[in-house]
Amino acid sequence: MQTIEASYDIVTPMFIGGGDSSDLPELRPPSIKGALRFWWRALQWGECLKNNPDPQTALRILHQQEGELFGLAAKSETNNGQGAFFLKLNKNSSNGIVSDWPKNNDDGAGFLGYGLDVTKNNNSPHKKAIRKGEFSLCLVLKKTITKRQIEQLKQVLKLWGLLGGLGSRSRRGFGSVALKKLDGECFDFADKSAYFNAIRAFFEPVELAPAMPIFTAVNQAMVIAVMKHDRGCMDYKHLMNSLGQEYKNARSDAGKAVDRLPFGLPLAKTDEKNRRSSPLLMHIHHTVKGYVAIVSFIPANFHFHDKYSKGNDIAFYTSLQKYMATMEAIYP
Repeated sequence: MQTIEASYDIVTPMFIGGGDSSDLPELRPPSIKGALRFWWRALQWGECLKNNPDPQTALRILHQQEGELFGLAAKSETNNGQGAFFLKLNKNSSNGIVSDWPKNNDDGAGFLGYGLDVTKNNNSPHKKAIRKGEFSLCLVLKKTITKRQIEQLKQVLKLWGLLGGLGSRSRRGFGSVALKKLDGECFDFADKSAYFNAIRAFFEPVELAPAMPIFTAVNQAMVIAVMKHDRGCMDYKHLMNSLGQEYKNARSDAGKAVDRLPFGLPLAKTDEKNRRSSPLLMHIHHTVKGYVAIVSFIPANFHFHDKYSKGNDIAFYTSLQKYMATMEAIYP
């Protein structure tokens, strides 16, 4: 059978739950498939809108295409519930478990990973993480898969390994994964410039959605930037401390209470009920010359609730745009 093979490094501690009742972290195919679904939707929305300008129609078609490729939780008239491929986790090696980093008040990394350590509202022990490691995937393709679907899978495997991660606080740089090989093509970058060029080359043919899509999707208002300080740092902990401190400063500079809404929900003393993921996705990547901290700003409509109607305009994210301006843009 035809296959797609990819290998990755786990760059920063990955806080990911196992498949049983133990608290030991475990890398599992369903978790990986979930991350690939997220990036697939983010990539395909622009193309789907281009062919179907009505957002509701496009959303139904996107859901149908996702089910055909990744599978559905339940059978339908047009889909038996199975996807167009099987995902197998092959090589999976770990460099041990970490259960004492970051601490809630431990510099910037503790701010990025708040909640991984014990809090006053949570008496459970510090969460455990896969310290570092590597793994490889084999996607076994069904005979019914199309060339277009195969290309989509290769693209999403690549993007996940350039900007993504897995597990708790993955949007804050924890559990960052770095693509090493994809069907024999090497992605071990000699330096940060080679890595940045790979990101630019990836997005060159991508159909970006219009600015402010209805969910997180690559769009014409997005910005990908690198933290100016500590580029080429040989210690990821030091790099994450710097990244976290700059992020903490940005939240402080934004103001108080409702002024911090663009950073996401829930927000203490403002809205502790609703949820909205942050449009900032942080990623730590390694090159031969050291680690690099990347921040992807992917704005979208803030929330479906009527009281956040102002969140459907890019001006809502002014505080985040100011934060991104403190970094060096590498895309666009």
